[in-house]
Amino acid sequence: MPNSTSLSQKIAKRLGAKSSTASWSRPVVRIATVGVTIGMALIVVATSIVHGFQQEVKELVVGFGSDMQVLHADNDDQKIQRRPDIEVILAGLDGVRAVHPFYTMPGILESQSGVKGVVAKGLNDETTQAFLERFVVEGSLSLGEDGAVLSVHQAQRLELVIGERFTVYLVGGPNGFRPRNFRLVGTYRTGLLEYDQEFMFLPAAWLQESAGWGLEMQVITDGAALELRSYGSRTAPTYQWHKRSSSGPWETTREVVGATASLVPEPGAEFMVTAVGQDANERIIPDSIRLYVTDSAWGWERLGGSWQAACSGLEVYLDPGAELWDVEAQVYDALPIGWRTETVLQQAPEMFTWLGMLDLNVEIIIGLMVLISVINMTSALLILILERRPMVGMLKALGMPDAQVMRVFFWQAVRIIGRGFLWGNMAGLGLVFLQSSTGWVALNPEAYYLDVVPVRVDAWYLVGVEMLAFASCALMMWLPSLASLRIRPAEALRMNR
Repeated sequence: MPNSTSLSQKIAKRLGAKSSTASWSRPVVRIATVGVTIGMALIVVATSIVHGFQQEVKELVVGFGSDMQVLHADNDDQKIQRRPDIEVILAGLDGVRAVHPFYTMPGILESQSGVKGVVAKGLNDETTQAFLERFVVEGSLSLGEDGAVLSVHQAQRLELVIGERFTVYLVGGPNGFRPRNFRLVGTYRTGLLEYDQEFMFLPAAWLQESAGWGLEMQVITDGAALELRSYGSRTAPTYQWHKRSSSGPWETTREVVGATASLVPEPGAEFMVTAVGQDANERIIPDSIRLYVTDSAWGWERLGGSWQAACSGLEVYLDPGAELWDVEAQVYDALPIGWRTETVLQQAPEMFTWLGMLDLNVEIIIGLMVLISVINMTSALLILILERRPMVGMLKALGMPDAQVMRVFFWQAVRIIGRGFLWGNMAGLGLVFLQSSTGWVALNPEAYYLDVVPVRVDAWYLVGVEMLAFASCALMMWLPSLASLRIRPAEALRMNR
């Protein structure tokens, strides 16, 4: 068997030479080769585009949120009180790359040109900004105390340029609407228009204060008069006053016990006031400030309150290749009672349903290209067999078995298919490289979410698909090679006379 197979391959190789191919069958072979080449190139391009779409859109969706979010189980309570011990446990789980707090609130942008509803997301030293830095178009992400970053779409709609001021109204919190003027310091564009229209970025501290996630105390001073105001408590808070003694420690003072006081701003005077209230779940929520004298007037600074320890939730980012649902189960088991998880698939189901449907399109394309290649090769092989009828008759007359004769044409077809696959890969990968380098094929982001066709070559997936396609095409070549069995040596040699 090895010797007969080797002989069949040698004859097929000789038949594949240009000098041994009749002029009238040569165009047929070329057409069949071109057909396989085009089919293979389309398979490479189609799989690369689909995988590029899936990866790019998923990265953008995850970039605006995360692979998974940890939220409060009560939908009416849009915050969690941070617990460093839980965050450390989550960051140490297998498959978890990072854990960050996040801060979001609905809001309204207002400029002289109009208004627009948005989702305001907070940025600070703890939040991740690497994703947004990739898409900055103008300006920077240095927010400071009054900076804001808008998408290019938002800035154009409101006719804002870098440095201009506009008003943001945050919706929610104890006051309903919390307006504040901000200065545009940067613009971004990801190409995912649905999210670019929605998200803006502000200092996280202002979102924390405005959301009413905890007790916030403010001070109003007028000469010797002091008035403390607290926000975020379900009940009227109590105030605990402490005065700095001459020796240094804080001492409880009975001079003032409520929210108002009349204190002469004497040089060196220093007080600490702690307000204690309750949230909607009757949990204790505090806030503290320090009062001090500067230039014969009262000054104050916030020492920390419950609002600073609250956030909308935690963002959990996974390692590349980590199984989402396996990690989600580990994260959920590590959470305290009253917290829940929500994966990116649950946050944007319509987006990932659409991406999943693209796989079906690729499977249909691959099936059609394989079918077309088989049809082309079947036609070419039948013509080659008819062309070589005298040779077949000679080989059979010399004693070559029918099975070995079939293998001659099978191997010749395999060589043609292999040549088409090689050229198809070169053409397909060349087009993919051209698109990834230049982005010359653009898209309408309103219809496709992206402004440029993304491409990504999944090498292992492509190798698997090509091996399956090659095996399918090669095996189907046994059917047309059966035509050689109908050739009789005597008739074939008589025709050759």
